[in-house]
Amino acid sequence: MLSRKKLLITLFVSAVFSLGLGTAASAAELDFLGTQQLQISTKDKQKEDTTINILSTNARSMLPLQGRTGDYNQSTEAALIDGYYIDEQGEVCYVPSDKGSTETVILEIDEDIKESKKEKKEAKKEDKPSYTAEDLRLLTGLIYSEAGNQSYEGMLAVANVVLNRVKSKSYSHVDTVKEVIYDRKWAVQFAVTVKNKKTGMSMLDSALKYYDSQKYTSTAQKKAMERAKKAAKAALNGENNIGKYLCFQNKRGAASIKRKYSNYRIIGDHIFYRTK
Repeated sequence: MLSRKKLLITLFVSAVFSLGLGTAASAAELDFLGTQQLQISTKDKQKEDTTINILSTNARSMLPLQGRTGDYNQSTEAALIDGYYIDEQGEVCYVPSDKGSTETVILEIDEDIKESKKEKKEAKKEDKPSYTAEDLRLLTGLIYSEAGNQSYEGMLAVANVVLNRVKSKSYSHVDTVKEVIYDRKWAVQFAVTVKNKKTGMSMLDSALKYYDSQKYTSTAQKKAMERAKKAAKAALNGENNIGKYLCFQNKRGAASIKRKYSNYRIIGDHIFYRTK
């Protein structure tokens, strides 16, 4: 390699002498002898493309001393880098290396991975059920009123009866949690919504009062409300332990239901039945 460089230098010096050694090289000649601009786009697209001037140290050394520019600075002189070489005419040439291609591929793969993660995140966000604070409040109050003395599983089942009706074609006249709870198209659907004539409040009204004020008469009452809220939130987020059942009632009156429906499930004091 060293011998080749010496040969190139010898050829170059000979050519210079034949053209006139005493003539100072112009700026254009300097560019011709070895200066090449390499446009490198930074990874940050918001930044402007940076132009790096690469001037071969070997090419500079070929120039006569008087041919160098006055403001030439040795500290800023750039050596040849991978992919650059000097041809027989003394010009700096560039051949893209495999390294650059590999980096490009890696960058493209990274972008694909980021895009894939973004799409999955957006899809997950879209699939996640949405509900309002009022939905949670009303459903919690209903669960507390209907199944305050039941297990968490029993509370979750009651919550899902309400949500199943929101989605069911059999109850196409109701589309929200509130409409389902206060539905009276055929009859009162939830007895806890019936107001007491003396107090003017229903059992659900009392439960909502506790829910809003967070003032309870006992620790057991508070824990029951917290469990009811947990069940309501789980159901609103898609947790379902009874499938498509649309009705429930106290299991004491389950005999007629068992005769009429072969598909039912008993959880605690309640029997859940009817899927359409």
